[in-house]
Amino acid sequence: MRLPVHLVLGALVAAALPALQPVAASAQAAVRFYADSGDSCFHGITEGTLDWPAGPVIRPTVKVDGYLSDDAALSPCARDGMYSSAVFHAYNGTTLVDSETYKADDAQVPLSFSLSDPAGVAAIDRVVVQVCRFSGSPIGVSYCGKAAEYKMP
Repeated sequence: MRLPVHLVLGALVAAALPALQPVAASAQAAVRFYADSGDSCFHGITEGTLDWPAGPVIRPTVKVDGYLSDDAALSPCARDGMYSSAVFHAYNGTTLVDSETYKADDAQVPLSFSLSDPAGVAAIDRVVVQVCRFSGSPIGVSYCGKAAEYKMP
């Protein structure tokens, strides 16, 4: 008995799908991020995960989950009256697509947000994270740690 070609091809595709599913699941793995204020005291730290959804999506986004900490209990130095700010820049090539800034002052602030193109069109291929510290007074010092870049997996 001879089967029609479309039935044979359908059976082959159905048999191959379970083998392809683990590959698709691993493509959605989150990327760990970390950035600090660059000082020896680790006054400002942010860390967590960046998650690029796999496959075709209606609106390309990067989900950010983590925290920003200022003058954490694990800092070996005394509090200094400054606050920490974390900036997340999302890019498509060299074009800035979205940006978010969060502030922490003598606290640990949870982060849970998404970066995306306001028009909902441009994909995000990398995220740059940087932590800066600012004086609480109008006259004072400010400084930033090294920017950390994370590319889409």
